Amino acid sequence: MLFRFIFFPVFKLYKFQKGIDYDQASVIIGNHFGDVNDTLTNFLQLSNSNNRKDNSELLVASIDQKANALQPIPFSNAVDFKSNKKYLPVALAPILFFSVFYLTGNNEMISQSLNRVVHFNSSFLAPAPFDFVILNNNLKTEQNKDFVLKLKTVGKVVPENVMIFIDDESYFLENTSPGEFQFKIVKPSSDVSFYVKGNSVSSRDYLLKVIQVPSISNFKMDLDFPSYLNRKAESINGTGNAVIPEGTRVTWKMDTDATQKVEWMAEKSTFPFVRAENVFSLSRNVFQNTDYQIVTSNDKVENYEKLNYQLSVVKDQYPSIQVRNAPDSLNVAKDYILGQLSDDYGISKLQVVYYPMNKPESAKRGTIAVKSSTFQQFVFSFPSTLRVEQGISYEYYFEVFDNDAIHRNKSTKSSVFSDRIATDEEKQDEVFQQQNENINSLQKSIKTQDKQIADIEKLQKSGKEKDQFEFKEQQNVKDFLQHQKKQDEMMREFTAKMKKNLDEFKSDSKDEFKDDLKKRLENANTDLEKNQKLLDELKELNDKIKNEELLNKLDKFKQNSKNQIKNLAQLVELTKKYYVEKKAEQLADKLDKLGDKQDKLTESDKENSLDKQKDVTADFEKLKEELRSLEKENKELKSPMDLPKDGAAEKSITDDLKKASEELQKDNKNDAKSKQKSAAKKLKSMAQKMGESLAGNEKEQMEEDVKMLRQILDNLLAFSLTQEQVMSQFSDLRRGSPAFNKNIRFQQDLKQQFKHVDDSLFALSLRNPKIAEDITKEIGNVQYNIDKSLESLSDAQIPKGLSHQQYAIAGANKLGDFLSELLGNMQNSLSGMGEGKPKPGSGEGMQLPDIIKKQEGLGDRIKEGMKKGEKPGDGVKDDNGDGSKSGKGDSQGGDEGDAEAIIEIYKEQKLLREALEKELKKQGMEGSGGSALEQMKQLEKQLLNKGFKNETLQKILNIKQELLKLKTALQQQGEESKRQSESNKREFSNQSKVLPDALLDYLNSIEILNRQSLPLRSNFNLKVQEYFNKK
Repeated sequence: MLFRFIFFPVFKLYKFQKGIDYDQASVIIGNHFGDVNDTLTNFLQLSNSNNRKDNSELLVASIDQKANALQPIPFSNAVDFKSNKKYLPVALAPILFFSVFYLTGNNEMISQSLNRVVHFNSSFLAPAPFDFVILNNNLKTEQNKDFVLKLKTVGKVVPENVMIFIDDESYFLENTSPGEFQFKIVKPSSDVSFYVKGNSVSSRDYLLKVIQVPSISNFKMDLDFPSYLNRKAESINGTGNAVIPEGTRVTWKMDTDATQKVEWMAEKSTFPFVRAENVFSLSRNVFQNTDYQIVTSNDKVENYEKLNYQLSVVKDQYPSIQVRNAPDSLNVAKDYILGQLSDDYGISKLQVVYYPMNKPESAKRGTIAVKSSTFQQFVFSFPSTLRVEQGISYEYYFEVFDNDAIHRNKSTKSSVFSDRIATDEEKQDEVFQQQNENINSLQKSIKTQDKQIADIEKLQKSGKEKDQFEFKEQQNVKDFLQHQKKQDEMMREFTAKMKKNLDEFKSDSKDEFKDDLKKRLENANTDLEKNQKLLDELKELNDKIKNEELLNKLDKFKQNSKNQIKNLAQLVELTKKYYVEKKAEQLADKLDKLGDKQDKLTESDKENSLDKQKDVTADFEKLKEELRSLEKENKELKSPMDLPKDGAAEKSITDDLKKASEELQKDNKNDAKSKQKSAAKKLKSMAQKMGESLAGNEKEQMEEDVKMLRQILDNLLAFSLTQEQVMSQFSDLRRGSPAFNKNIRFQQDLKQQFKHVDDSLFALSLRNPKIAEDITKEIGNVQYNIDKSLESLSDAQIPKGLSHQQYAIAGANKLGDFLSELLGNMQNSLSGMGEGKPKPGSGEGMQLPDIIKKQEGLGDRIKEGMKKGEKPGDGVKDDNGDGSKSGKGDSQGGDEGDAEAIIEIYKEQKLLREALEKELKKQGMEGSGGSALEQMKQLEKQLLNKGFKNETLQKILNIKQELLKLKTALQQQGEESKRQSESNKREFSNQSKVLPDALLDYLNSIEILNRQSLPLRSNFNLKVQEYFNKK
């Protein structure tokens, strides 16, 4: 076989042995390929013939024909499958033989035999009694996922225990059934190599392939809230659940491992995360409740992990507004609107929308200032600062806007309110009416206060008769205190209303009378508050049964009450006078305007109708009624004003208006115009006369007041000097002296003399508001000390009586100081009513050299007064110690001339001090002239208290020295003295409260739920919204 099939072919291949030739080969090929048959053999034969020289063309053509017939023939044609079918049963025999071994599982009998033959040098053990078979489909698992290895043993023996060896550790497998075992490999992170062993039989090595899965190592969600919420950005770690405001921009950020793709999936949308190395991020604005998934994937695992989360959105609610009128119980003058605004995140603005009645198409808007808080209150009184027209009725409502920038500031409207804008005349009429009511109420309170003083005197009398108050007297004191407290409250309320009405009353220019009244009302309110403290002290003393102290406090309270009654009586009269004057001015203005209205009717035939003429006539009739009412109110004044009363003019105007109406009724407009023009001219003339009368009254009254005040000052100075003389005489007397009773009569005469001063000042105070509380207080103090001095001297308590006399003198001097200053101011005001220029020597426009010269002149006049030999207040005593002047009349007459000189010098000295203050202020040297100004004030007091004396003259010299120092200081600064005039610059501030106290107290008492003060999280805010929506 070896030689036949190996060696012989090799020999022939290498030409060691001759093989078959081409003819033989062609025969073999012809036998195997039917298409070739003997064609190849014929070709070879012809080809051999062609090699000879005698070949012909026919031979060549035959060769070409045979060559063309031998085209490439597929080698597969050499095999004839049909002829081989008979051998098929023979070929199936070995196949069936080997199949039996494989089907019975004994394939190793063939393979092992072959293996042993091939590896004949290896040693082979005896076959194991069983084999391990892995039951898992494959040894693959996902990272960090438990893998349960399942296997069974196949063989003649079933082992009791099977162990698995992983790295250097071994574990027993769990026997689940005979021959079957399992083992859990816990969360493998990388490939695991292992083998199993049982009954000393080991398996081959196996490898558990661990597939890396995408994982999230850090998950963070950043919340960027809408800017209008003014909330800081927040971060939530470890979860994708949150309750957020509408419009929040959410940014998901996560650090991953083995992750190539992260997707955000919602119900109908999917968005991929942006990858930066192993960090994925995605940002979205969230407006609705959203359920979503975070899905991770890599190249081996698709959509491996699906994390389900939910975003709950808290919607921005519409703002809320509640508006209502202020309660009637507050008794506020205006119709105040009280409103409450609220919003879950804040209010941006509040507007009031207003329009004429039934004309919403012409609506206008005004803005009310509000804070950007979640809850607040506001108060509004139409029209506030809105531009409106008088005499028109308006409708208005409020519209509040939240700060929701996402929805362009949602708004809510309130209910509609209506109001009418009163004209200036209607407002003034209302103020007049209210003030009359307040004045009448205050007058009733003053009358009641008189009764209270009578009750005090009864209590004092009862207290003097007993050492201690009994229960009945204590109860009387308690009742008095309660009644007085109510009385003070009423008077405080009335004064507040009067001041409020004054604030509401409009005047075209600076109104000093009005300012003085307001100041007086403020002072009256302050005195009432002091009374309240005194009442508290009285109650405390009454509870402690301290009789003596209680009587002293009652005495003080009585004195305060008397002063208070005077002040309030003055206020009532002054206020009535003020409103009579202002009403007269208003009527003059109405007459003038009515004249203009009548005159305009004559300018247009179209406008000149009977109806409009009747309106003019009706207006004049109304003015006539108001003139009658004004005349009545003027007569009720203690000092009525001189108001013009021209009945003939009124009758003439009435006739003209009547005739004009008759002519217009006849459609005779030309004749009507003449009557109308005549009526208009007379109306304007009537208005002009009234205005001139009011201006003249003011100047005449000022002149009369100055004259009267000068006389009062003279009488007061005479009283002071006489009182000083009487006190000096009492100090040298003893009880039982014949002159003692005589001097007591002198003291009683002085009491009557001062009462004249008091009555004169009270009469003056009823028409001049400058006579203020400080003057009334000093008058009361002087009267009190005069009464006490008489009481003490009558009881032979001379030291105590002298003390009260000294207090009376000091009070009179202080009163004189007040009145002198007031006189100077009134004289300056009077001069301003004339030519409008300051009088020479009045202190206006003087510079330092002028002041020094004037001061020297005053010193010379004081020297002349001292040279007369008699000093004010000195008297020649007779043997009994009485004054040399017999009777009060002579004593008073001898002092009047010196008193007048002292008063004149005092007034000029005061003017010099004021001029120096202005000059120092102008030169910027207020701090340098303090010493000179202080000495000037001391000089003024010495002039009133001591008259012409050496120390007064010395004070003049000291002042001159100080003025010279000031002049030197000015020269050193290189400033020249120039006469300059400065315009009067004043700053006015509205000190009236925006809201009434009662309304403010009410607003403070309202309990509100201020949601801004609740530090709630978003989920709790959502529950709060649900609660309020249910309500």
